[in-house]
Amino acid sequence: MAHSPEKTRGPPLWGPKSSSPLANETQHFERWRKRTWQLHASVLLSHLYAFMLFLGHCWAGYVPLHAVLLYGLWIGAGMAFITWAYASGWSQTQSDPGLFFWHQLVSVTGVLGLLVAAPPVAFQALVMLLVFSTDGFLAPRRTSFWMTWSCTLIAIALAVYWAGPQMRMTTDTLIGQFLTVGVMLGAVVRCSVLVTYFRGMQYRLSASNEKLALALKQIENLVRNDDLTGLANRRGVMDRLQQCIHAAQRRDTPFCIAMLDIDFFKQVNDRYGHEGGDQVLRAFGQLLSSQIRATDCASRYGGEEFLLVLCDTQLAQAGVLLERIRESTEALPWTQLVHKDLRVTCTLGVTQYRQGETAEALISRADAAMYRGKAAGRNRVVLA
Repeated sequence: MAHSPEKTRGPPLWGPKSSSPLANETQHFERWRKRTWQLHASVLLSHLYAFMLFLGHCWAGYVPLHAVLLYGLWIGAGMAFITWAYASGWSQTQSDPGLFFWHQLVSVTGVLGLLVAAPPVAFQALVMLLVFSTDGFLAPRRTSFWMTWSCTLIAIALAVYWAGPQMRMTTDTLIGQFLTVGVMLGAVVRCSVLVTYFRGMQYRLSASNEKLALALKQIENLVRNDDLTGLANRRGVMDRLQQCIHAAQRRDTPFCIAMLDIDFFKQVNDRYGHEGGDQVLRAFGQLLSSQIRATDCASRYGGEEFLLVLCDTQLAQAGVLLERIRESTEALPWTQLVHKDLRVTCTLGVTQYRQGETAEALISRADAAMYRGKAAGRNRVVLA
C-alpha cells in the first residue's frame, strides 16, 4: 500500500498546542513518522500474505517454484529498500517522503511479472494487481493517480494479450478453491484497511477544519473587537456603520450614532494608575453592552472615547437611551469597583443620519455635539 505523503513542513492544523513553531514542527513530524511506519507495516503484512498464497499455489502444482521465489525476492528487495529509506531519513530528502512511486513500482511490477511467468494463477494475480492499484488513491498528486491507473490498465492489457490463452482460474481442485477464496479475502481486507484509512483522514480533516474555523473566528474577533472592553473596535464599528448607511439609503430607515467620552479620564489614570483606568474602561464597556439591543453596536473608538450605532432609531429615542446610560454611569458603584474616592461620569453627543451623508461627516457631527457637552460642563447628553 502506498503511503499518504503528508508534508513534514509547516505547523500541523491539529494536535496539542505547543510553545513554539519548532515544537509544532517536531510534533507534526513525529505523527507523520508514526503513521508512515504503521502503513508500512500493513504493506509488509499484505505482501507476506500474498507470497504465502502463491507458495500455496506452488504446493498445489499451479505455479513453478522458481517463479514464486523470484516474485518473493523482488518484493523483499523492494520492501527492504523502502524500509531503509524510511529508517535512514533518505525519504525525507525526496519530493514525496511517502515514496508512493516506489511502492507502486515494486508491487505492480512484481505481480505483473508473476502473471506473465505463471498464467495458471492469472485470476489471483489480476485480483492482487487491482488491489495494489487501488493504492493509487493515495497518490500525492492527481497526475500520479492517473498515471498509476493508466499504466496498470495498459500493463494488464499487454499481459492478457501475451499470456491470455494460458490464463486459468485455480478452482478445479479443493485446494485451488481454498486459495481462490483466500485471495478474495485478502483483497477485501486490504480494501477495508484503505477505506478505514481514508475515513480516518476524513475525520482528521473535519476536526482540522473545525479548529481552523474556530481560529479564523478568533482572528476575526481580534481584528474587529477591543481586547480590553470586549466591544467592537474602530474597524468593527465602521463596518457596522457602513451597513446602516446602506440600509438607510435603500429603505429610508432612520438611525443614530453617539460619541461618548469618560470625563476627566486622564485624571483617573494619573491618580489610580493604568490598572485603575483599565478597570473603568472595562466596567463602562460592560454597561454599554447591557444597555443596547443586539442590532446596535457599541465600540471603543479610541482611548476613553466610545461610539454607539443605534439602528432603526429616531433622535428622540436615542436621547432617552443615552440619558439612561449617563445616569447608569454615574450610579455605578465605582468606589467598590476601583477606589473609594472615585466618581465617574460621561458626556454624550448624538446625531441622526441624513440622507447622502458620509460616515465621516456623521461622526464629525456627533463628535461636535459631544464637545459642546464638555464645554457646557460635562456629564450631559447633547442632541445635534
